[in-house]
Amino acid sequence: MYAISRLDVGRHKQDAWMVNMSRGGKSIHMTFSDSTYGGREQALEVAQAYRDAVLRVVPPLTNKDMRMLVRKNRSEGSEVPGVYYKESDERRQSGAWIARIELPVDEKKPTGGGKRRRKSLTRTFNVSKYGYDEARRMAEEERMRMLLAVENGEDPALRSPQAITLHQKLNRDDHGD
Repeated sequence: MYAISRLDVGRHKQDAWMVNMSRGGKSIHMTFSDSTYGGREQALEVAQAYRDAVLRVVPPLTNKDMRMLVRKNRSEGSEVPGVYYKESDERRQSGAWIARIELPVDEKKPTGGGKRRRKSLTRTFNVSKYGYDEARRMAEEERMRMLLAVENGEDPALRSPQAITLHQKLNRDDHGD
């Protein structure tokens, strides 16, 4: 159940439901004890009502909003979320700007440890090939293209109109359309 969990007597010395969520970097916790609300079912009803009231006031971010969050650990130089600079190292002879997006994976396959199943898609723009500023600009444009593709229900890995057309044709053929 979204943002609601059960607290057991053995661990917390009370029978209760707990609402636990985060909004805008702030944690929201509230406990609803069975004894206070007249039983397990009544406490759950109150907990659900509380959670729903919080969600009406501060709704969760949309997938688009989540993808556009500016992270604290991003590299300097780009204001576009999902675009970062990678210095040269033993594997890479020159630096590169990288556009990255995370996408959900098939939820039917089990995962361990409660982790979300995600895959990441990246595209690299080499500074020695394009120059520092042009590589950054290209990475920022690619990141925006990836976001638009996801919003339109398209595969962000497909870049050219010809690739998209071919992909759609192959999918129609596979499904007998």
